[in-house]
Amino acid sequence: MEEENLMMIEESYKDNEAGFLEKIADKLMFKDKTRLVFTERFKIDNDDLNNQKLSDVLSHNLLQNTSKKSASDIILRDSLRTIFRKLEVEGCDFNGATRDKVKIAKRWLREIVYPWQILKNMATSTNKMGPVMGIPGVGGSGMHKVDFNYPSTVHLGSEIKFEVRLERPGYLTLLEKNTSGQFYCLYPSFLGTLPVFDAGVVSLPMEGAPVNYFTLTGKLGIEEIIAAIAPERPKLDWLPEGNQPPLLLEGKHLQEFLRYFRGEPNSTLWYMNYKVV
Repeated sequence: MEEENLMMIEESYKDNEAGFLEKIADKLMFKDKTRLVFTERFKIDNDDLNNQKLSDVLSHNLLQNTSKKSASDIILRDSLRTIFRKLEVEGCDFNGATRDKVKIAKRWLREIVYPWQILKNMATSTNKMGPVMGIPGVGGSGMHKVDFNYPSTVHLGSEIKFEVRLERPGYLTLLEKNTSGQFYCLYPSFLGTLPVFDAGVVSLPMEGAPVNYFTLTGKLGIEEIIAAIAPERPKLDWLPEGNQPPLLLEGKHLQEFLRYFRGEPNSTLWYMNYKVV
């Protein structure tokens, strides 16, 4: 199953590669030669080229308006250092590697970032879910109700609950991309006790959970949430049980999630984000 998921992602990636890489380059504000190195180094057609061969291919463009004393391989190497630094900030875990960083980054972009991008494109942006602010110094019972007017910015250190307003009964799966670029399955988990919800407001963490609220820690940036509402529990073996903490997601999890919900016409996918400032 994992191999089938990977093949599906690879085929989809090949069809959309150019636009995807350009979008990432825009987000990370890569310019000029750094942008060229990024889009060419991570292109599937160039996978068989090592850095030296790629620098030879790109030498004409890399050496434009540059002293001939600066070899194209040096420019490519310096550009890659900038690229790796920015990818690491975005959540690519090089785990202290000094070699094979290109290989690690390729897998992260293609097997994690790309499936998340596809899920976002599949989902409908909504104002029917979002953070509910806590009163400073007060636990889960001191939450401000905002009734659809969920805040678009939340301060670092805030205590929040997360609300989803279900239009119909269903099983809820909640995925998060946090400001550090990590992906989690927030629910199902020990944040709630119900396998299925009636229509209405779901507030997480629920009463009786080990924590009363989420405390926003870490970095400034964008928190992204995808909610899946399905008529039955998704057939995904890795979904946490009600006594387990939120699961840190790997590429295989996102790929299986994408494959499953692509084939579930009776399910609903919602997307929203808010900025941690």
